[in-house]
Amino acid sequence: MSESQAHKGANGLEIERKFLMDKLPRDLESLPSVEIQQGYIHASQGFEARLRRKDEKLLFTIKMGEGRTRQETEIELSREQFDVLWPLSEGRRVEKRRYMRSVESLVIEYDVYSGALQGLAVAEIEFDSEETCESFVPPEHLGLEVTGDNRYANKNLALNGAP
Repeated sequence: MSESQAHKGANGLEIERKFLMDKLPRDLESLPSVEIQQGYIHASQGFEARLRRKDEKLLFTIKMGEGRTRQETEIELSREQFDVLWPLSEGRRVEKRRYMRSVESLVIEYDVYSGALQGLAVAEIEFDSEETCESFVPPEHLGLEVTGDNRYANKNLALNGAP
């Protein structure tokens, strides 16, 4: 089971909120981080098929739905499988560094984009239930909530650039 699949229920639901960061935390560089490259093979309203290189971990993900709660299925790929599929995402990619901070029982993931999206930063938090998601009161430093704003969906950033 993949790292992100472990955060989902048995039904593979991803419950997530996203925030647009105006200012990054001062201690960001001291947080654990991972370099991520994502390429989209197919992206349409309510559906995406993507490849992700997360340091040395290679993943293929299908996401269905929009907004806060979506169906997600993810499998790990071999280097050979990834290398065959990666060219299919040419022109539909994002690059970012993800920093992680544990806060109580949650993890805040700060995504700082590079390349064509340099200067964009968002924070994402995944929840194990709708109830936990609904009751979460975001700290002020997270900025404007953009959950469900398709302009900030990674697939649209890969296709259209920054809003």
